[in-house]
Amino acid sequence: MNKKLCFIVTDAISFNVLYRGQLEFLRQNNFELTLICGGSQESIKKLQDRQVGTVIDIGMVRNPSAFSDLLCLIKLWWHLFFNRYDLVVVTTPKAILLGSLAAFFSMQKNRVSFFRGRVYENFTGFKRKVYSFLDYLAIRFTHQSVFVSPSLKEEYVKDISLVATKGVVVGAGSGNGINTDHFNPNTVEQAVIIPLQKELEIAVDDFVVLSIGRICKDKGMLEIAEIAKTLSEQNKKFRFLMLGSVEDQDFHSVFSELLEQGTVVHIDHVDDIRPYLALANVHLFLTHREGFGNVAIEAAAMNLPTFAYDVVGVKDSVAEGVSGIKYPFKDVKAVCKALQQHAQCPQQFRQQFSGARAWAQTNYSQQEVWKNYKDYYLNVLVN
Repeated sequence: MNKKLCFIVTDAISFNVLYRGQLEFLRQNNFELTLICGGSQESIKKLQDRQVGTVIDIGMVRNPSAFSDLLCLIKLWWHLFFNRYDLVVVTTPKAILLGSLAAFFSMQKNRVSFFRGRVYENFTGFKRKVYSFLDYLAIRFTHQSVFVSPSLKEEYVKDISLVATKGVVVGAGSGNGINTDHFNPNTVEQAVIIPLQKELEIAVDDFVVLSIGRICKDKGMLEIAEIAKTLSEQNKKFRFLMLGSVEDQDFHSVFSELLEQGTVVHIDHVDDIRPYLALANVHLFLTHREGFGNVAIEAAAMNLPTFAYDVVGVKDSVAEGVSGIKYPFKDVKAVCKALQQHAQCPQQFRQQFSGARAWAQTNYSQQEVWKNYKDYYLNVLVN
């Protein structure tokens, strides 16, 4: 008999990105899925076209809106009151709050909140207390809370003691794992890398430092800019690639200067990041906060070491000395020194992290992560 599983997220794009492949896997394993969300019509249609379950658009939006949020809460409660599920899972910030309240007051028998990060990680004072209280409500009104990484759970315990008894991490963490067949250095041929090197004007003996992600303050781009400027002035063999869209307006002037000086090369968007991971010598991941840090696992699967700050989420997605090195938060000098040192012996440096791919395969291969979540959901139903 199929188990009725209801997922609630804020925006359909989360189903299409965070649950890519996983929903199909759950359906194939006898779960009857109902997917409740908001989002653009394009995202909703893309989700519907996957044909993984019933899609219900309640018009939820990410930005705070008292009227819209109250209306969504009523819609959620109305649906859940008249539709019974074996398990209701709520995830992404607004959906966690509204979904947990609606599931509680509609008396759903199994309720799980799934935390993938917290936007207020670096907040302080009253604002942090407000956000933390909202998370407390969600945890209070669900039976269990899943955390996407061990370090994220540990941080939550510091603020919300209830997490110590209700919080769980499934497997080694990660929400969806990665496709280690796709992220495989053997899938990128020299016939792809060589033209890319020419296009980016990278010499064979250049030391390539790659950053992937939104170009903004929270992703450490001011520090990356400082590192790029410092090392490029000292050694012309350093080449810095930044892959991602510029989202921080305060960073535009700094970034424009770097581009004009030729210090960095900017790639706005690509469909396949593997050639860039294969081309690089190191992945520089100086994010200030993460729920998990999936891109570090993708780099590891490509046998590319990651240099990162030792912050929440990244503590788990970078294995010290195996898939990379973690540095104290905002210790730019230490990162610079390490890059200078390793650029002198790039082959020896790469060999030092030759076990990165095996580590990623063992802990975060997609099929294993999906199986872990399937088993977890079934275990919740049994208990």
